[in-house]
Amino acid sequence: MAKVFIRAFFPVLFGVLATGFAPAQAQTVTPIGTIQGTGVLATSGNYTIEGVVTAVYPGLSPAGFYVQNDAADADGNPATSDALFVVQTNPTVVPGNKVRISGAVLESASSPSNNQAVLTSPVVTVLAASSALPAFSTLNNATFSVVTDAEAVEGMLVQFLAAVTVSDVATLKSRGELDISLRGLVYQPTQFVDPNDDPASGTSSSGTTNVPAVNAYAAANVAKSLLLDDGRVTVNPTPIPYLDATTGTVRVGSTIAGLRGIMGYASSSWRIQPLPGANAPVVTTVRPPVPTFGPLDVKIASMNVLNFFNGDGAGGGFPTSRGALTLADFQRQRSKILAALTQMNADVFGLMEVENDGTRPVSAIQDLVNGLNQAFGAGTYAFVNDGGLFSQPNDTDLIHCAIIYKPAVLTPYGPALLATVTGIFERPPLAQLFTTNNTAVRDTFALVVNHLKSKASGTGANADQGDGQGASNLRRKNQADALVQFINNTVKPAGTRYVVSVGDYNANYEEDPMDILRAAGFVLGSPASSASYLFNGLSGSLDHAVLTPNLVGHAAVEKWHINAAEPEFLEYDIAGAATDVNSPFRSSDHDPILIGLNFTSTVTAASRPAASAQLEVFPNPAPGAFNLRITGLGAQPLTLEVLSPMGQRVLTLHGTATDLQTEIGRRTAALAAGTYVLRLSGADFSQVQRVVKL
Repeated sequence: MAKVFIRAFFPVLFGVLATGFAPAQAQTVTPIGTIQGTGVLATSGNYTIEGVVTAVYPGLSPAGFYVQNDAADADGNPATSDALFVVQTNPTVVPGNKVRISGAVLESASSPSNNQAVLTSPVVTVLAASSALPAFSTLNNATFSVVTDAEAVEGMLVQFLAAVTVSDVATLKSRGELDISLRGLVYQPTQFVDPNDDPASGTSSSGTTNVPAVNAYAAANVAKSLLLDDGRVTVNPTPIPYLDATTGTVRVGSTIAGLRGIMGYASSSWRIQPLPGANAPVVTTVRPPVPTFGPLDVKIASMNVLNFFNGDGAGGGFPTSRGALTLADFQRQRSKILAALTQMNADVFGLMEVENDGTRPVSAIQDLVNGLNQAFGAGTYAFVNDGGLFSQPNDTDLIHCAIIYKPAVLTPYGPALLATVTGIFERPPLAQLFTTNNTAVRDTFALVVNHLKSKASGTGANADQGDGQGASNLRRKNQADALVQFINNTVKPAGTRYVVSVGDYNANYEEDPMDILRAAGFVLGSPASSASYLFNGLSGSLDHAVLTPNLVGHAAVEKWHINAAEPEFLEYDIAGAATDVNSPFRSSDHDPILIGLNFTSTVTAASRPAASAQLEVFPNPAPGAFNLRITGLGAQPLTLEVLSPMGQRVLTLHGTATDLQTEIGRRTAALAAGTYVLRLSGADFSQVQRVVKL
């Protein structure tokens, strides 16, 4: 007993704390880098290490803390990690403790931390209560590969040279995780890479010659992606981490500047474990305003309304076959959809996923019209009668395409037109010709609303072909062919040369169905960088505005990013009573599209322009930096915001017109390729312009 007493308390006499006993065979201190090695797995065995505690995570499974060698104790090899995770239930150490630890090092799929190197059964001695933390390893966002470079900094303090971007929020509520990207948004490969055309500007719609490039793009996505964890394994953590205090959300496209943390690994994913205090991650989240335009003849909007089913139309009939399960849920859904539609305030809406229950007073489409007219006044909106009292003709699906318009602005020219070909469409396109009521500029155009076959299923030739286009691509190609014939043989001959074809095409920007439309001479109104949907953490455009070429320059197309970027847990059916029923954000899972038409002049996106003021962006498209020409504003103080396609601020400048014109070139030279929205504002001036950076 005397020996035990002396062994247990002898270290206290010398000012250190022993939390266990060092095994006799592990007295030699080994640099952590030597244990980690340059391979994928650390060298298993019993070791004694010394280092500084960098972070403690009692909420992980297993619980424990990270220890890292400082520069003086490291092995000096940048290819080896200088840190280990020490498994310990209820750890008592704190960051800054200098410690000596003996224990068994393991790293395998069956080890306690699932392929992260860990030290188990630790015997911990605190050598010093307070030591400086090791320096952060700075990671260059432009070159760092999560696949090949993360192993060398496993468990270490790291910081990123540039801001990281939130790429997915799917597991934020359930596991407290954010998917982040080191190099901007993470897109579906086929948003930019054509499976059968190189360059992607081609219009081939068959073949697989460029599929290796699709796969390479997918691999590059993996190399720039990892998770931001919350340092816990709590299921449904409360409160949900990383939410903006004002809006209660975090969005795809939100950014984190100067992210610092621990490079950890668990559940088959590299992840940043957060640090406390001044080093804690700060997520910057901005919600975009509704797009605005300069002088217009017609404003069109297109929106997928997420299975809008109104029961029996009299407050009963729930749960429905799709959509809301209860009347209370439906009322929340309806309120959010109407919030989006009223804020867009379009002259005509093309809608998808409306219940296919006809044109009766209790129908879903009449319900939407009633809600709009309650907001704007009786008779403001009406729906296009597609000829089906109980369901749309030639549509056997539960949902259909629909059109709502303002009779004061537009007059239907002839009856509604439906594609009559059988066996091609689940939901046939619906078209309506309109004449503008403005006597000064009277013209006729057609709006075509589409909803092509989804990617969710398909067999045989419609099975997923592994080319990045998902299932039922052949089905969608046949539908795109039929759409071209419908427009050319039915819609145009009905009396118009202008056609705007909108909807959910279920095809990304460079996929075959869109190439079929391009090959037929149609033009996609939005650039590839303008996404509208998120699937498996990848942004893409399933929703498009397809124009006849005579509308180029006379049409401006803007996507309002209110849905795809927002967390699914804000939806009416998940949030329940906590739903913000007055907010358009996450009213659906697809982003709406707004199209401004001016038949006699060029359309620009703009708001509240001063009479004598003008903002010009040149060159546009810009091969590198772009420049501004600001006139008519004198020396008044101005603010210039540069926004990403998702509405996230990437740059804000303040100063006079001269200041901004001098500074903008230097500040935009390093921006990634894509479309940007420039918002210039002053005391009595606000104008918006788009610029494409090549």
